[in-house]
Amino acid sequence: MSEFNQAKFESKAKELVAEHLNDEVDEKDVIDEKDVSIVWFSNVGANAKAMLESDLDHDCRLFTVTYFGEDGEYIVDVYSYVGWIKFNEEEL
Repeated sequence: MSEFNQAKFESKAKELVAEHLNDEVDEKDVIDEKDVSIVWFSNVGANAKAMLESDLDHDCRLFTVTYFGEDGEYIVDVYSYVGWIKFNEEEL
């Protein structure tokens, strides 16, 4: 098992999300890695997870990419934005 490389993981995560988005759009609307942003990232040992988004995704979805370093496996989860709920501290 090789040492975890954050830059390599971030690039691969963006690539996987861009590939997923490109499967859904017309060929003229190509989404590149540079069109995907990392919103959140965490890593423990050889494993990592990132939440990503793209302004070019008209469905306003969030994506998580999980990397299992020991297995060399990536998993992409897709989440649809439904809405938000506001909580005031005094009400809790």
